[in-house]
Amino acid sequence: MNITSESHLAATVLSIKGNLMADNSDRFQRDVRETVQNFNANVIIDCTELGLIDSVGLESFLWLSDELNRNGNKLTFAAVPDSVQSVFELTRLERVFSTHKTVEEAARSFA
Repeated sequence: MNITSESHLAATVLSIKGNLMADNSDRFQRDVRETVQNFNANVIIDCTELGLIDSVGLESFLWLSDELNRNGNKLTFAAVPDSVQSVFELTRLERVFSTHKTVEEAARSFA
């Protein structure tokens, strides 16, 4: 798994390449902590290159959402692959996570 970030006016965009699974969830949380210091910005997860996700990966997304909410910010997702969207639906997390077709659409959702 590889995470890159870009700061924009509306949010910080985190792009995940690869799988988010139990074996790399600690690294995900550490990398996110370093990138989104103090969780003082909205975050968009660009899922264009996200492969598989397991329950621990989902917990990492929930952790990030909780940290952002504590500081008055939001988490949203862009370009979610069908396989990940299916996991969101099976776990009913589509009720918790906001998803958008593009990063630009996700950024506009913060306005």
